[in-house]
Amino acid sequence: MSNADSENQKFALFGENTPTFGNSIQPTLDLRSWTDVSKEERGIALQEILNCGWLTGRTEKELIGAIEHLNHTYLRLCPAKNFHSAPQHDDGHGNFDRATRQAAVKDFSRIFLEEAEPLVLRMLSKFAQLLIDSFNLERAKKTVDSSKRVECVTAAYKQFDRFANCVNHVFEQFAVNQLLTRSGFIPRQDETIEQELYKPTLKALSDPKWGPVNKILALMFEDFRERRYPETITKAHSAVHSFLQILVGELGTNGKGEVGRLMKEGKLAGLIPTNRFTEPFLTIIQSFITSERATNSTAKPSLSPASSSDALLMMNMTLLFLQHCLQPAGK
Repeated sequence: MSNADSENQKFALFGENTPTFGNSIQPTLDLRSWTDVSKEERGIALQEILNCGWLTGRTEKELIGAIEHLNHTYLRLCPAKNFHSAPQHDDGHGNFDRATRQAAVKDFSRIFLEEAEPLVLRMLSKFAQLLIDSFNLERAKKTVDSSKRVECVTAAYKQFDRFANCVNHVFEQFAVNQLLTRSGFIPRQDETIEQELYKPTLKALSDPKWGPVNKILALMFEDFRERRYPETITKAHSAVHSFLQILVGELGTNGKGEVGRLMKEGKLAGLIPTNRFTEPFLTIIQSFITSERATNSTAKPSLSPASSSDALLMMNMTLLFLQHCLQPAGK
């Protein structure tokens, strides 16, 4: 064996080629809500977020913005009592003094460690939202060139994506059933579906052009999280409808058979990729989405209530269709 071949040999970590090895060190857990995570585990998770550099001076505006949002929105509860009682000193440019920052960190930590899932996810999602650079997002709205729009959107979500990666790693380690994406928190699924379908599709939809679609998808994910399965199916159909309206330039139209007509127009205009292989696929998806709305959504009385599986399949088919249509945008 030559020296070059020897140097190029990959060093194997102990157990890395044994599928069950990781489970022998850290047993796999069933997916669970944040409420079911113990305080000790939450403490480890919080320290990891701190170790990754969040809740420091460079994100103090976002941290304080998230804490202020909680107190303003839920004043009767006043979840951030330390911050509420602290003197609000800033320099006129949104920079707060050390005591105010410490009060915000203390409240963030307590909420993270002690509160139930709804408040924790609201706090994390508000902090994440404030990490999105609104200046670059506005630039994207005004930019016609598609490649430059992508650059602006990428720049706008740079910090957000880093924080989402941190939260998602923590949630994966503790088997929390939520995934932070550019559209907000969504139900965690099989890793392949997350990586190959949800993440790239929601990333592409973060272009401001698709704002109305994102709003509907966020409500769809919320309905699924709250186990409102017929509403989930209704929102999924509405998301496809809104997407097609924007795609063919007919935003605001409505009527019977609208999804089918818009899909036909999109294919004729070359806006929806189609060939002899994809045509049957698109026909099946259109038929499925339309029939699910008719039988399992809130649009019409249902003979049997929609189940979790019904809603999940509808969401996956919706994302699959959107991903297929968004393919040309990356060219």
